[in-house]
Amino acid sequence: MKYCIIICILLAMYQPSRAQQRLNLQQCRAMALDYSKQLAIADRQKEQAVWMKKEYRANYYPRLSASGMYFYNQKKQEYKLSGGYLPTYVPDAAGKLQPNVIVGADGKPVTGVNGTPLFHEYAFLPDIPITLSLRGVYMAGVQLQQPIFMGGKVRAAHQAAKFGEELADENVRLNRSEVLVELEQAYWQYVRVQELVTVAEKYKEVTSELVKNLEDARAAGMAPLNDVLKAQVKYNDALLQLQQARHGQTLAGMNLCRLIGLELNTPLELTDSLSGTLSPGILSLPVDLAQRPDYNMLDKQVEMKRKEVNVTRSDFLPQVGVTAGYSYGGGLKLNGDDSHSASFSAMASVEIPIFNWGEGRNKIRVAKAEEEISRLNKEKLAEMMQLEISGNRFKLTDAQTRVNLTRSALAQAEENLKVSRDQYDVGMETLTNLLEAQVQWQQAWSDWVDAKAALRLSEAEYLKSIGKLNN
Repeated sequence: MKYCIIICILLAMYQPSRAQQRLNLQQCRAMALDYSKQLAIADRQKEQAVWMKKEYRANYYPRLSASGMYFYNQKKQEYKLSGGYLPTYVPDAAGKLQPNVIVGADGKPVTGVNGTPLFHEYAFLPDIPITLSLRGVYMAGVQLQQPIFMGGKVRAAHQAAKFGEELADENVRLNRSEVLVELEQAYWQYVRVQELVTVAEKYKEVTSELVKNLEDARAAGMAPLNDVLKAQVKYNDALLQLQQARHGQTLAGMNLCRLIGLELNTPLELTDSLSGTLSPGILSLPVDLAQRPDYNMLDKQVEMKRKEVNVTRSDFLPQVGVTAGYSYGGGLKLNGDDSHSASFSAMASVEIPIFNWGEGRNKIRVAKAEEEISRLNKEKLAEMMQLEISGNRFKLTDAQTRVNLTRSALAQAEENLKVSRDQYDVGMETLTNLLEAQVQWQQAWSDWVDAKAALRLSEAEYLKSIGKLNN
């Protein structure tokens, strides 16, 4: 047992550690787009729309089909045509056949007891046996069908499918922007907590140094125990904040790894840092709803509904088509004689709806109502999109203002801490004021980091709202 434990410890010591990944924002964006299941689904939906468009386009062309049939019946079918006596005919002077009836003295045909004419001669027809064999009947043929006019259904359905393909393209763009926004949130959150770890470490160093100085002063009889205890409380608080910041960094790293397709515990080193300024020209970018993929999707949906009205109307319009075919069959034997034959056939069909108790009119009204609903929904959401753009623009400018204010507050807190420390060293400041100055400095630094992270996220959200995040 002892040796097993030693072996397990050695194996654990020699397990290869995960290599640290050094990444920047652009690399993470590319990795997230490659890994995203959400985007993969959107790509498959686009392929589906392309195939559907090709499916509807095929309705323009003739359809060629082949068919075949084979039938076997073991039992032969036997029938009999009954024979009997048949009247005879003789040619007259003109060569035409006339009934060979018996003519009486009055010049009229002599009739029997049943009233039928009597003939000079009768021909005898024996019974005719018929044997029908279905052992191996077969038929094969090809058929060509071509729609001529289907009430506009083929054209309308194909155009609707084209709009469906364009809608799928916009859906891919929309999903790309959603993936990128989520990635940017995770990326800048990791950078943010990295800097917050630095802030917590600096705060811990400051409080640790103060505790050490107070302990030395107390040992020399120059500081009371109460001051040492107050400083130790702040030091313990700094340790807790540092631990929380490191835990937050671990969770943020796991979330980022989840989005870019790495193992959750992969160590990361991000090369970008939080900037306190807006990207150049971001507020001067053109604002047009047509740049947004979700707006274009609404527009395509309206067009598709309009084509669906035409498809519905076509069901109640005349329809014309032609069919041509060629077939060959055999295997049917009559009294032992087998017959083989080939034939060509052609047919034109016309269907004209006349009366359907208002079904067609009502269906068209339903389709038009759906089109109107789609159009009104587009207008409603367009107003909400305009509101979103304005809100994100204000949010972006507010974030820039917040960065400037927190930067100024941090400079003031640093100066205040320096003054408090200098005055405390010469006995002109209380320990409580010094500790408060340290807390204000740490809080101002954290606020500045949060403001810079919020600025980066506000940029991403604004670019998404104007349809420029994919660029």
